[in-house]
Amino acid sequence: MPYTQERKLSGRIIMGVLFIIIGTALLLQKLDVIYLEELLGIRSIWSAWPIIFVIIGMGKMIDVPTMKEIGEGVWWIFLGGWLYVSINHIYDLSFRETWPAIIIAFGVNVLWESFAKNSKIKAGRIQ
Repeated sequence: MPYTQERKLSGRIIMGVLFIIIGTALLLQKLDVIYLEELLGIRSIWSAWPIIFVIIGMGKMIDVPTMKEIGEGVWWIFLGGWLYVSINHIYDLSFRETWPAIIIAFGVNVLWESFAKNSKIKAGRIQ
């Protein structure tokens, strides 16, 4: 199997396992078998749902990704962090104050993609 296919397969396996763990934990929470709020020290497990986006982003950056995959991963991580801050009013910030950050992030993403297309770095190696 070529290196890139093998790398993508291992990233998908890790992502699949993470989603199974998250889903199992949420199901056990709903069945009152475990109490994630107490276990994790948060007020509501539902206030932490944007962390799923952070996990997706980290999954995209596993095993020496291409420049494009790094950009996608950073975008997902930013989105998850922004949603978490806005929903939970971290530092008293909400969507009302933070929405311009999405425009800035979109601009950074456009620049990143243009540089990634011209990049000679593929799968962690200079070609």
